[in-house]
Amino acid sequence: MHVGIAGTGKMGSAIACNLLDRHYRVSVWNVDRTMMGGVLQAGATPFDDVESLVASVDVVIAMLWDDDVAREVSLGRILPAAREGQLVVECTTLSPQMYESLAEAAARRGVHFLACPAIGSVDGARAGTLSLFPGGTTEAFQRGRELLSAIGSSVRFTGSPAASGHLKLASNCMLAVLAEAVGELLGTMRRAGVERTLAVETLVYMLERVATKRQQLIDGDTRARFSANALVKDLRIADAARQLLHVTAPVVDLASAEFVRAVATGLGDEDYIAVGLARESKS
Repeated sequence: MHVGIAGTGKMGSAIACNLLDRHYRVSVWNVDRTMMGGVLQAGATPFDDVESLVASVDVVIAMLWDDDVAREVSLGRILPAAREGQLVVECTTLSPQMYESLAEAAARRGVHFLACPAIGSVDGARAGTLSLFPGGTTEAFQRGRELLSAIGSSVRFTGSPAASGHLKLASNCMLAVLAEAVGELLGTMRRAGVERTLAVETLVYMLERVATKRQQLIDGDTRARFSANALVKDLRIADAARQLLHVTAPVVDLASAEFVRAVATGLGDEDYIAVGLARESKS
């Protein structure tokens, strides 16, 4: 299979090198040709314009930057150059609306299209261990499945380009919330004199504990294992302890306020995940 990659930034280059290692034929294009050096040394074939790249390959993978670049390159150049029946895989993280616009434009031309945002690092892209969320038609997914399995160790078909976008954005929002909360809590523990490795390992352990709630969340099972009342009690103690240390924790404070409100509405005897699920039901 001849794969064309439009966009040779860190992620695009890593995907290209991974595919070359797996004996795919790979061609590349980037608006800044100087950014193609690493993948060319690895064996990729360069193209001066993206339209020629599209015309020469079996499958196109776009790994760009944002909606504006995708509008210019994917919508304005790649899809108009694509052949009927050709597969275009948009791996750029985009808005759900832009994924839908690309899918609609592809359908008008008879081009198979997958919105396929990736979760993972450059190292994961290089090793082929990304988590992929392809969305589009079943036929497009079947055409791309083998290639996607070479790029990601987890490939979860969403069925909808918009759903793929929402999943990726929600995942990155989770990263942002967790990163900020972890920073706040590490700051509290540093001020309290807790040894750093112990502090980090404890917070990582708690992330793993949250993962044990997977099935409860899927089932909507709010029977108390650790009640919201008990957690609110501990959150109040934690707030008082931070005040004595003169440490701020705005994300934790927002979560605490939400839990207090939820308990006041009668959720206190439910499992603490009931608070988040109540928020879900209001959306």
